[in-house]
Amino acid sequence: MQDKEKFYNSSPMKYIKLEDIINHDYFNKPLLTFIDEEIGDMFLKFLDFDPDLRKIDYVIDKQKGTIVVENVEEYNNYLFNFAKLHWLIHDFKLNGISFPPQGHLHKTDIDKKFIPVMHPGTFRYLALMFLKKYDEHIVVGDKYNYFPQYPKLSFEEHKTLVNSGFIRERKGSYAEVETTQGSGELIYTLHETNNHHDWNIILQAEQLIKMYSKFNVYTDDEECVKRLNLISEQNIEIKIIENGYSLIPYKENFEGVSVYIPKSECMEDVFKFSMIYYLDFDHDIVYFVDTGVCIINNGTIGCKRLIPEIVEESKPEYLNRFLWARRVVRI
Repeated sequence: MQDKEKFYNSSPMKYIKLEDIINHDYFNKPLLTFIDEEIGDMFLKFLDFDPDLRKIDYVIDKQKGTIVVENVEEYNNYLFNFAKLHWLIHDFKLNGISFPPQGHLHKTDIDKKFIPVMHPGTFRYLALMFLKKYDEHIVVGDKYNYFPQYPKLSFEEHKTLVNSGFIRERKGSYAEVETTQGSGELIYTLHETNNHHDWNIILQAEQLIKMYSKFNVYTDDEECVKRLNLISEQNIEIKIIENGYSLIPYKENFEGVSVYIPKSECMEDVFKFSMIYYLDFDHDIVYFVDTGVCIINNGTIGCKRLIPEIVEESKPEYLNRFLWARRVVRI
């Protein structure tokens, strides 16, 4: 069967704006919480993975024109996935998305609700949802016509959309028809024949290993420690610090990443592990304005300025406005 025939025998494909999807009356909104938890779980699995095994083995296959990651199944839920999603999030923040994610709108058994189910090999959809880039589009099968206002893509339109991007010239692609479980829906997707983008993930992983040489949480007193029991249940150490965040890098010997959660009435609910992804390698600190939560990259040049002598002689404004930092991210 030729690709064109496969395409027209599968669910009709549409190019739909994310904003219209999440605002649809039948969109299963609890999915947003599930995605947030899934992203946070990727980070926790990375932390739980044996630090001595945190590396990615690979070979460059010049004949096939690609990078072959060895033992990828072993890293599937650990270092590789965490690095891949982290890279995509920060790349999209700077450059936007090039190739749109592919999938279908899956009809659930609950009151005609639907959820987008994307191809499992791509984290582009997760990155878009994390960043709330709802002005972007995805290519999805719409068998049940949830979006009649969107036209069906022709074979040629679909091929152009999926293969055209500003990152690189695709050397080739191949078609795949997947059969969904339960409904037996046929989903047509196009996949790139080969590329070297896993190199970016490998580099990302190397930097993440260095940055997360250790990870812990700080708060204000013993009562706060008890209230953060859901974090300690993840085998994450919670420490106490007086007078705010400013000496945390020093106390950690300017290594690893620390989270500071200040005392408040709702402090149990102000931090989620998905928030970790806001921190990039060149960020000194990520500050959440509404809650005072800080994610601190202890090993940066900026954080190394926070020696006790400077902290002691500094005005509150210098510390509270992060005037010591080279790069601050405010959320």
